[in-house]
Amino acid sequence: MPIINLFGNSDLMKEKYVESLKDRVKSEYIRIYPGYDISVVIEKLSNLGLFSENVIVDIIDFDKFKTSERKKILELNVSDKDFLILRTQNKIKGLKVEEFKLPNVWEEEKWKKLISKFLVDEGLKNDEELINLLFENVGPNEYAIYNEIKKLKVFGKDLSIELAKDLIHKYTTSKLDDFCFMISEKRKEVFKCVKEITKDYEFPKIVYSLANHFISLYKLAIYANGKVRFSWPEISKISRELKVSSSKIARFVGFKFKNQRFEPVNHLITYDLDKIEAIIKRLYFLDRAVKSGGVMNVELLNFIEEVW
Repeated sequence: MPIINLFGNSDLMKEKYVESLKDRVKSEYIRIYPGYDISVVIEKLSNLGLFSENVIVDIIDFDKFKTSERKKILELNVSDKDFLILRTQNKIKGLKVEEFKLPNVWEEEKWKKLISKFLVDEGLKNDEELINLLFENVGPNEYAIYNEIKKLKVFGKDLSIELAKDLIHKYTTSKLDDFCFMISEKRKEVFKCVKEITKDYEFPKIVYSLANHFISLYKLAIYANGKVRFSWPEISKISRELKVSSSKIARFVGFKFKNQRFEPVNHLITYDLDKIEAIIKRLYFLDRAVKSGGVMNVELLNFIEEVW
């Protein structure tokens, strides 16, 4: 079998392809990551003995291997009974290829088609209301969507929309998250929201969310090290490394999506490290003031004015 290059940015769909191959071809399976000794690959695929078993060698992030290692692997003469899978972001010329590309984060209809496919693959009803519910709550995140669908699958025929509403975890921005952004983006409508927020959430939860918001911004500012403009692939990388959602990072850096209803604010231009540190320290005094008997709404309004 020739070498197969699985390329694109969908790790989940690459994984599903390999799982399907393993089901069809009963053979030894070896998974290799960057940093592993590639002699294992060479040994397994060079074993030409009459009674040797066929093998699937699955190399993850092949484009992250050393140039010399990639060269040796690409020069291997893979027999017809074996499979060598190379997972990459970009296409490798001259190989048999399978492309697995995710929709752009703003392409809502394409994401809904992908959700529809996942539902069908897992034997669930291809229901438009359920598709919308998943996308609205989870957003453009393939693994999170798939994990929620696997959770719903447990209920089989007993699954209803009402049950799904209780089961699906909300990953997308909450009202409280949006309130934090209204403060950091200095949006005037935030003053109208204070009463509603303090009614819907307990004060410790509000302070915790504000602290998490500005600490995430602080981590981003350190990571950016003076840079203020980022592409979507860079945003995705930062999200993984800082363990902050990509949608939050995108909003912090002023990344504008297609059909977005508001103009984003680039926080890295508005705030420096000293300013963010001062805000985080001020949250301590906000918390203490309310615990000491201060009026919640008044103290929160004072905090907002000081941030601005």
